[in-house]
Amino acid sequence: MFNSSSFRLIKIFSFIFLTSVFFSCKDEVTLNFIETSIIDEGETTIEINIPKAEGKTEAAKQINSTLAYFVNTALNIEAVSATKTSTEESIEDFKKAYTNFKTQIGKTLYTILPPWEVLIDGEIIYESETLVSIAMNSSINTGGAHSNLVFRFYNFDVKTGQELKTKDLLNDILAFTTLAKKYYDKELLSANNDRIEAFEADTFTLPENLGFSENGVIVFYDTFNSSSNNVIEFTIPYTVANNYLNF
Repeated sequence: MFNSSSFRLIKIFSFIFLTSVFFSCKDEVTLNFIETSIIDEGETTIEINIPKAEGKTEAAKQINSTLAYFVNTALNIEAVSATKTSTEESIEDFKKAYTNFKTQIGKTLYTILPPWEVLIDGEIIYESETLVSIAMNSSINTGGAHSNLVFRFYNFDVKTGQELKTKDLLNDILAFTTLAKKYYDKELLSANNDRIEAFEADTFTLPENLGFSENGVIVFYDTFNSSSNNVIEFTIPYTVANNYLNF
């Protein structure tokens, strides 16, 4: 004969198990990303390809807002105007700036003004249960000898969408700086004279933003804001860097 008390115990344990599974699943936070693309061709050529966090969670809103700010700042070539929050408005402002410039320069120069070009690209380079790292870059060509290049990493807390700064990522910034300096010096040993001169400095500091990949912590330096486009990039393996990381 089946023991009814045993049956009740089974039901109780089953309820506890299912309840714990439900709440553990509820506590898990995942972010899904899609790639969004905007192509606008006319007198100006604008191409934007960046990831977008899906959903209406606060984390998704925070991440999308931060990435949109990068895009809108790149498109805002008139320093006198405030950066728009809408990418569509930023695109229209960029096109309007070209039209105004073309009108002004047409009064003094009888030449065809080449179209302005914008390429903005973003890529997820690392994802974990707690952190997502995104590399963003922009190239703006308004007819000068060199395009205006901007590159930076964004690191986000998956649960909150908050952008994580270096102080949030590292538990000992001074010790990690000493570690990074060894890799930096090694990289310079194989550099040509132009790169060595471009990155010569009295004191060594970490870049404003670090990146993360499957292989380790990415340390990236550039001279995009000068007449030369030099880069130093190296990766510190997690086997070496883990002791300094909070994530």
